[in-house]
Amino acid sequence: MANDLREVARASGVSISTASRALAGSTLVSDATRARVEEAARRIGYRPNASARALRTGGSRLVGLVITNLVNNSFRVIAEIVQQRLAEAGHHLVLSITGGDAESERAALHTLMELGASGVVAVGSDSKAFAEVKAGAMPVVHLGRRPAKLVGDCVLGDEGAGAGSAVELLIKNGHRRIGIVCGPASVTSGRERLDGYRQALLAAGRPAPEELVVAGSFTARTGVEAVDALLALPRARRPTALLVANHESAYGVLPRLRELGVAIPEAMSVICYEDAPIMHWWWPPITVVDNQPAQMAELVTQLLMDRITGVRASTTRSAVHRIPTRLVERGSVAAVPSRAPGR
Repeated sequence: MANDLREVARASGVSISTASRALAGSTLVSDATRARVEEAARRIGYRPNASARALRTGGSRLVGLVITNLVNNSFRVIAEIVQQRLAEAGHHLVLSITGGDAESERAALHTLMELGASGVVAVGSDSKAFAEVKAGAMPVVHLGRRPAKLVGDCVLGDEGAGAGSAVELLIKNGHRRIGIVCGPASVTSGRERLDGYRQALLAAGRPAPEELVVAGSFTARTGVEAVDALLALPRARRPTALLVANHESAYGVLPRLRELGVAIPEAMSVICYEDAPIMHWWWPPITVVDNQPAQMAELVTQLLMDRITGVRASTTRSAVHRIPTRLVERGSVAAVPSRAPGR
């Protein structure tokens, strides 16, 4: 890189230090000289080292997005919109996928700090790693999961209300035994969606037996195992409806029900959490709790850019924001048959 910078300086007729200042945007360099240096850099194909530029300017114009997977359609939507908004603001996205592993999450955050990233949007809950980020003064916006101690603004879905609205629709259709497939209680969304499910049943005076609750990792395998476990119950105790409260498990639940010949909604009404094209294409189309990831993406980007640009001072207290969900009714919910067990 040093040799390339010397070439830029030679081609533009300035010293190496002047070329460096011009490419860093220093006000000590005239507009005419800066234009001449930038033109030479373009001809030569010179790109300043990101780490060195971060040391000179206080920011690399890199912004991190740390998420658990791209199987979840919401994360894909969020990644696309965050990237677009950052590009419009002259920043570049660095995407890290952790698989929900705390060590991978910590490594991703450390790498962003080493690169001098301007900020990060993170789906994670490693409070120790976030404390290190805060100590390094890199702005953070938490997304989807709330760590024990916030080090930045936090954007969550209105998870309890979303799950509750799904259960209310199933109860309205006469279902008494409603199963749920949910994420682990250690994760904000898993815990809050399960709470919303239980509270809606309690409000309706309906039982919420633990045998109808299947919690597990955010995988299709969890969905398959949940269907097998629920259908293994004695007929009188099986659910007539199912809330699949995480998107990843839906990729196991829906195919497994089809494999076993369980007709939706005739034999089992189904509502899935988070929308995606497959929910439209499935037959019948699946009723969903839409967590509105596009709104989440717009908000997290705005909150982070406000911190990066100083619109919101680093001393301004962090806040938790909730994005409302909406229930999208399609064809996967029907009234429970009068002969169904547990009616």
